[in-house]
Amino acid sequence: MRRIIWPILMLMLLFPAVPHAEQKPDDRDALAGLKNVKVVFDVRAPDLEALVFNLELFDETWEGMVAQGIQPEMVVAFRGKGVKYLTASGMNKEALDLVKALKKKGVRFEVCAVAMRVYKVDPRTLVPELKMVRNVLTSLIGYQNKGYASIAIN
Repeated sequence: MRRIIWPILMLMLLFPAVPHAEQKPDDRDALAGLKNVKVVFDVRAPDLEALVFNLELFDETWEGMVAQGIQPEMVVAFRGKGVKYLTASGMNKEALDLVKALKKKGVRFEVCAVAMRVYKVDPRTLVPELKMVRNVLTSLIGYQNKGYASIAIN
């Protein structure tokens, strides 16, 4: 048995596996036949770091769809304790710049008044690019009934 295994092992060591061609990301199957998409992101970012990460992800998602010929219609709906990071004093420059850039592209932002009340955030301190709505759950219901895909972001 050793007579058979040793030569095979030696050949395997001498000739490494044939490298596979690098696979490139491809969304064509999911986007086939679409010209535009509607999505609402249900965001409950627990801290500023998660907020920035998610804003970067939304921007990358927007750009990726546009690059593939899709016109996105995006709504970002904030709820939960992370609403305290949506104020002038709670948001850092990086997050604010991302919000402004996304807003310029047409992304709409909504912030839950219920969460603002529960977490004692003064609505007057909300950054101006964000719109306070009575209840984000109502918004999510409305957008889903209008055909928006709903994606939960925690």
